[in-house]
Amino acid sequence: MLGVTLTRTANAGILLEMDGKRILLDGVCEPLPPYLGTPDALRENLTRDMPDVLAFTHEHPDHYDPSYAKLYKETTLRPVYRPESLPFYEVGNGIRMTLVETRHIGKADISHVSYVIEGSACVWFMGDASPLALKRMQDVPRPDLLILPFAYAVTPSAWKYVKETGAWKIVLVHMPPREEDKDGIWNLVEETTRGDETLFVPQMQEKLFF
Repeated sequence: MLGVTLTRTANAGILLEMDGKRILLDGVCEPLPPYLGTPDALRENLTRDMPDVLAFTHEHPDHYDPSYAKLYKETTLRPVYRPESLPFYEVGNGIRMTLVETRHIGKADISHVSYVIEGSACVWFMGDASPLALKRMQDVPRPDLLILPFAYAVTPSAWKYVKETGAWKIVLVHMPPREEDKDGIWNLVEETTRGDETLFVPQMQEKLFF
């Protein structure tokens, strides 16, 4: 066990709890059908009890809520980490957060970063980075937990890059509800990753313990 808890809070958002710190990554957004927004009750909880760290990979509305970011800065007087931030941060309790510049899937016209978070475990949070970004992350520590959008699991070639990272566990986000999945994303993911016991696909608000 790593002593890490992950909670899905948004379309591609995760609340990471590790070493006594709560780190919210792409963690509040409005719905952008078929992709889910942050449920109202969960958003209220995250407003009443704000995380220690707030970070976004890019400013697309299914990953970033400017009103929550503004409220967070005004309430906590802490920074909001985003693509324009400095590359390295010590966030307390021995946790180091590194921003890695990565290319957005199919969108080269927007600034995008992925996050490597090192404490008692190493977590990679890829945001909407292209699967090819994994090939260029050879100089950072191997991930214990790898958090990815569905695009990494819809083709065997992309999934091969995922497995080559050596991640102990893989968490897939950015998945639409099955009943609204007109593009067959769930079928593609299940066909590509069939029988892979390292993979977890959390439902909204579901907690995973590692």
